[in-house]
Amino acid sequence: MGQGKDKDELIEGLYREMFTPLCVYAMNAIDDRDLAEEAVQDTFRIACIKAGSLMESENPKGWLTLL
Repeated sequence: MGQGKDKDELIEGLYREMFTPLCVYAMNAIDDRDLAEEAVQDTFRIACIKAGSLMESENPKGWLTLL
């Protein structure tokens, strides 16, 4: 159960820190705010599914940008 908490804390922390910067990054590529936010939400949905890979990454922020 401790690892699940660590995973949740990591993802929540990354979400708080990276949601806005990732939206800006996506807006530069997509030029549509709603679609950019949806893409970032999808990114975090995938991060939840692949949390093991994210937790093993030496650069979790970079991991998010590769999706």
